[in-house]
Amino acid sequence: MSVRSIARDLGVSATAVSLALKNSPRVSADLRAAVRQAATASGHVPNARLAELMREVRQSVGPTYRATVGVITLFPEERPWVENPSYGHLELVLEGAREAAEAHGYKLEHFWVKRPGLSPTRLRTILEARGIRGLFCLGSLDPEERFPAALKKFAVVTHASSIPDPLHRVVSHHAADARTVFERLLRLGYKRPGLVILNSGDRRTDHLYSATFLGHQERKFAAPPVPILRAETWNETEFAAWFTAHRPDVLVLHQYASYLAEMEACLARRRVRVPRDVGLVLLDKNPDRRRYAGIYQDPRRMGAVAAEMLLGRIMLRDFGPPLSPKVELVQAQWNEGRTLRRTKPGS
Repeated sequence: MSVRSIARDLGVSATAVSLALKNSPRVSADLRAAVRQAATASGHVPNARLAELMREVRQSVGPTYRATVGVITLFPEERPWVENPSYGHLELVLEGAREAAEAHGYKLEHFWVKRPGLSPTRLRTILEARGIRGLFCLGSLDPEERFPAALKKFAVVTHASSIPDPLHRVVSHHAADARTVFERLLRLGYKRPGLVILNSGDRRTDHLYSATFLGHQERKFAAPPVPILRAETWNETEFAAWFTAHRPDVLVLHQYASYLAEMEACLARRRVRVPRDVGLVLLDKNPDRRRYAGIYQDPRRMGAVAAEMLLGRIMLRDFGPPLSPKVELVQAQWNEGRTLRRTKPGS
């Protein structure tokens, strides 16, 4: 069976089938599996010598310009990573997306959705006139903000869990990352972890950090449980009362760097030493990877994965609100740091 026959049977383009046969990430894993199954059933055998020749041809020339895709955010600022250091990771996400897109001949161009005087309908007209068919959305300050209806006609991929609309998205694997943290704490002999998390961060991660914490607390850590301390800003009285009442043996944080600094100063004044008296581990938001143990999410990689997904959606002509949104989970790396003890007590 030829590539065109497989494409006709599956209802996709011949280009998409060719990419799937090359195991390209520009098409979905589901399509790659369906194409391989159809090819195997039909006895299709790829020409290895031709594949190797084409690989050499592609590597011998740089990518040529194909099209432009748009980058948008629903933040009130034009470039939130410049206005607010807390969103500096978005610039790295954008850099990763740009590098991946340019490797395939696509250019990224940023558009400010909330520019004064610019409505989403007007922006749609501008994008259509420019021949832009895909949008990479970097998310929203408000995790409950809806995606503009006027922009849903494009192929859209969004970053992270903000924006509740059913959209294709690339998300950190928050549950797996949290499991990595709590399983490591168990191996090191910690028994009473205390989770300190942003209210907004809990919502933006779809409550997966707190849910994973509660699951481990119920099944694996010692009773009585340490209640979660949810706080948007530092409050020494609140933290000190919680810490004194529940005495966690390790602090698990998803907080801003300013909160972390104030908390460590509070512990120092109380002569509580890290990691000798209490451990400290971060669920991302790590201001100093040499010091702090915990999770490190690679924002450049997140951006690259999002760009690959978006280009695949454009190639497959997946425009408009998706019937079955694709969610790509990107697992983070463990960062060793120096804020946890090295071995289990007594070992």
